[in-house]
Amino acid sequence: MKKTTLLYISMGLTLLSFQACKKDFLQKNPISSAENNTAEALLQGAYDNIYDEYYTMDFLVNADVRADNCYAGGDNPGMFSIDKFQVNSTNEILKRDWRYLYTDIKNCNMVLEFVPKAQEPGLTEQRKTEILGEAAALRAWHYFNLIRTWKEVPIVTAVPAQIPEMFTSKQPAEAVYKQIITDLEFALPKVKTTADNKGIITKGVVYAMLAKVYAQQPNPDWAKVVQYCNEVAGLGYDLVPDYASLFLTSGENNKESIWETQNDGVLHQNWITGMVTPWMWGDWKKFSIPTHTLVKAFEDEGDMVRKNASIAYVTPSWTDDYWGKPTPVINKYPDPDGKSNTYRLRYADILLLKAEALTELNQLADAENGAQFYLNKVRQRVGLAKTTATTQAALRLAIEKERQLELAFEGHRMYDLVRTNRAVAVMNEQKDGSNTPLNYNVTADKLYFPISQDEVDANPNINK
Repeated sequence: MKKTTLLYISMGLTLLSFQACKKDFLQKNPISSAENNTAEALLQGAYDNIYDEYYTMDFLVNADVRADNCYAGGDNPGMFSIDKFQVNSTNEILKRDWRYLYTDIKNCNMVLEFVPKAQEPGLTEQRKTEILGEAAALRAWHYFNLIRTWKEVPIVTAVPAQIPEMFTSKQPAEAVYKQIITDLEFALPKVKTTADNKGIITKGVVYAMLAKVYAQQPNPDWAKVVQYCNEVAGLGYDLVPDYASLFLTSGENNKESIWETQNDGVLHQNWITGMVTPWMWGDWKKFSIPTHTLVKAFEDEGDMVRKNASIAYVTPSWTDDYWGKPTPVINKYPDPDGKSNTYRLRYADILLLKAEALTELNQLADAENGAQFYLNKVRQRVGLAKTTATTQAALRLAIEKERQLELAFEGHRMYDLVRTNRAVAVMNEQKDGSNTPLNYNVTADKLYFPISQDEVDANPNINK
């Protein structure tokens, strides 16, 4: 492997040499069972990025704390400002998340550049093709999280050898989504159809990503969303009967799981277990506390199954800004040893996304080609009656609520509200437990993070 040092100055990407990468990656256990060669090591490095701080904690902050599912909790000023829509360009969390995601992209770019030229014992052409597909899909996932969080971002798809190549300008959302779709279409014919290990990219993951991307892009293509949701369904995914079992270590890699981060409590530990739940790291003030809004939504719906699987009550030594005692905390990652896996994509999300797409296509009836059918399938799993929503407007709100209850604390809520153009109204209606308005004063501009001032200073072209 060449020892040439490849600098990533723009966008906060770190100084890294290929030799150092190789040494670090080769210390990891490969995700696949293939020979541990340099191509596999590079891919493992790309997968290992799913264990960085963005994917182990900040995805929850940016989607659930920033929305109406969680208060910030804890003692982090950066999280407080995200919670209260007071983020500026010096916020440490947005700074680190940008750097994490572009470092993640850099590692995917290294795979995509190096592997086509790799000639190594044991590396078959089929495996080489799979590696390229997995890396491209991972890069698409990172860009998807970037563009959902920042309104415009630079697109970097190569390993630059010259400093000027690193100083690239931000691109509009349409261009970023086009790149994401290009990567996913490149990946689709290359990756495995299925795998016992739900931590790797398969066709189900790519189909699910495509469905979510076509729904989230500035001009949604609802027919494409239905198409790719159907492709996911065709691979045999289904809801597990017992909702609570989804979050137990005994329920990992189940038939509902499309993609989940694998945690073993040793090499890879679920940080959320310690940061937000009462089961690990003792009695200290927890982050990401469930809101009064979310607790009321569960109770108003009579949804005790998902409430009890999502929220637990504790009597801590610490006090919370919004709750007395007992105090609600997140319960979806309950293993005290940090072994709980983290879902990135699961089938319930896709069923509700299909219901949303069919609603927008005005296919509403409770038949297998109608929105009500898929909404009711998710509701009936937890013992709730069929929806009473029959109009397009009512179904939009019913699906929005169902997604909130089903997917709480899994990194979806703010992006759902932005997609449906409901974020400003919903967040400005928020009240505390005493029915006092929280006065977030949200505007459309506040729904996205600003680019960190450090990145603007480092890259003179970023805002051009």
